[in-house]
Amino acid sequence: MSVAMRTHKGRVRKNNEDSLLQLNPYLFAIADGMGGYNAGEIASRLALDKLKSEKDDLYGKTGFALVSKLYQVMRNINNEVYEKAKSDATCEGMGTTLAGIFFTGNGKGYVFNVGDSRVYLLRQNKLRQITRDHSLVAEMVEHGELSQEEAFDHPQKNMLTRGIGVDENVNGDVFVIDVYSDDIILLCSDGLTDMLHDKEIEERLMINDLESAADSLLSASLEKGGKDNISFIILKLDRKEVEHDGR
Repeated sequence: MSVAMRTHKGRVRKNNEDSLLQLNPYLFAIADGMGGYNAGEIASRLALDKLKSEKDDLYGKTGFALVSKLYQVMRNINNEVYEKAKSDATCEGMGTTLAGIFFTGNGKGYVFNVGDSRVYLLRQNKLRQITRDHSLVAEMVEHGELSQEEAFDHPQKNMLTRGIGVDENVNGDVFVIDVYSDDIILLCSDGLTDMLHDKEIEERLMINDLESAADSLLSASLEKGGKDNISFIILKLDRKEVEHDGR
C-alpha cells in the first residue's frame, strides 16, 4: 500500500482542528473537530485516540460481526467525547466528525463515518463517494430539494445532523466495499470538498505519483480559498495489501 497524507490549517483558520490516524496497513481515519477555543482539536484527537485504543477488538472479525463492532466502537468514541465535553467547561459544546476504513485482508474494506468527512473510491478513473454526509444540505439533495451543484454553494452546507460527542447517543454508518489492486481510496475533511468539486478531486487523484497527487489536491484547495482546515489521506492498494492477514 502507498499512502500520502496532508493536513493544513488553511488560509482563514488560526488553528488546525483536524486529526489523522494511520495504522498501516489496516486502519485509517480522519476527524474534523468543532467547538470553542482549542476544543475542536481536543475532540478530534480524543476520538482518534479512542479508536486506536479499540483497534484490537476489530482483528479477526469479518461480516456482520465486524459491522456490529464498528457501530459499537463509534458509540464508544461518541461517549468518550461527550463525557469530556460535559465534564470540562473549556470543552463544552465540542464535537467532531469521524470517517475511516478498516481492511480485513480478505479483499474487503469496512468504511465507517459520522458527520460530513468523506471516504471516496477511485476505480478505473471513476470517483465514487462511499459515505453519506450527515448534513442538512445532504438530506435536501436526497429528498430532491437541491441539486448537487446548488448544494456545493449552499450557505448551510456545513450544518451537521449528526456528530461525535454532540449528543449522548449517535448513529453512525458502515459500508462494506470490495477492494482491488490499483484502487485509490481518499479520506478527507470538508476543507477539501468545500473547495473542490468531485471532478476536480478525481482529476488530481489520477496523477500517477501519489505524493504529487496529494500536493496538487492541497495546493488547489488553498488556491480556491482554503476557508477551512484541509486534511486528507490517499491510499493506493496493491496486490500485497489486498491479501494481507488483517494485522
